Amino acid sequence: MVTEHEILTALLSVNNIKYFWKDADRRFLGASQSFLDYYGFSSVDMILGRNDEDMGWHIDPAPYRDDEYLVLKDGRSVYSRPGTCIIKGQVRNIQATKVPIRGENGEIKGLVGFFEDVTDSYLEKERFRTVVHIDPVTGLINRNGFFTVIEDFLDEYNRCGTDFVAFYIDIDHFSEVNEEYGHRFGDELLWELAEDMKKVVGNNSVLLSFGGDEFVVLHQIPSDDDPAPISKSVWDIHDQIEAALTRVHYIDNHSYRPEVSIGFAAYSEAGSAAKLIELANVTMISERRAKKEHEKGRRIY
Repeated sequence: MVTEHEILTALLSVNNIKYFWKDADRRFLGASQSFLDYYGFSSVDMILGRNDEDMGWHIDPAPYRDDEYLVLKDGRSVYSRPGTCIIKGQVRNIQATKVPIRGENGEIKGLVGFFEDVTDSYLEKERFRTVVHIDPVTGLINRNGFFTVIEDFLDEYNRCGTDFVAFYIDIDHFSEVNEEYGHRFGDELLWELAEDMKKVVGNNSVLLSFGGDEFVVLHQIPSDDDPAPISKSVWDIHDQIEAALTRVHYIDNHSYRPEVSIGFAAYSEAGSAAKLIELANVTMISERRAKKEHEKGRRIY
């Protein structure tokens, strides 16, 4: 029978993955041998009780510090975060993952993380990012990647006749939030809204960030001679997205209940990807104009 100790030993022996663990104050408690070898440390004693700022291996330590605060204070895991560090006089590209360590009662006692050096494949990754760009706030594919993503939907439509819908979602009054409470508040809100929508759209829809406070969801609808079930399924998604986004969000000791406008259009009535987005955007604007009370449900304290 394989023991947990044997599994842990095997994981820590992988040379290309560097493991480390820290306490709730971001101080190192230990690291794998691959981690020590990577930085040229002869002993783990050289890092114990110290944090990243003490080590000085990041030109800008703020992003890494902020990530660890998210893990330790909010219990949020950070996956494959790109960054750089200084190794033996050279700037190296890394991708780091960090997750919380919880006690028996669920309290956060520290974090465990690992990273890989991706310097050698960095240029290839950058070439990929020029094709499918990623929104830095939400981690979603952004507007520049839309036409790459929609190709699969178009192929299925042309091959099998499977129609699909584009939902165009706009967060109303968002510019006022940024102006009054700052972009950090706004970015955190956008991140939370994206996470809310991920839970709603599930694994059969693609969620994209279309810039700032605008999102697009691409969703296939089943072929059916009777249009009523299709219409109902589309409206169900519309209502689920609206319900998820308009709940109260608590950020930095403030509470905020967003208002949203959502429009949608089917590809079969558009005929092109550009026209699909145009029609969805038009219906979104029409929904916004139809609202009689624009400020209803909006709360910031």
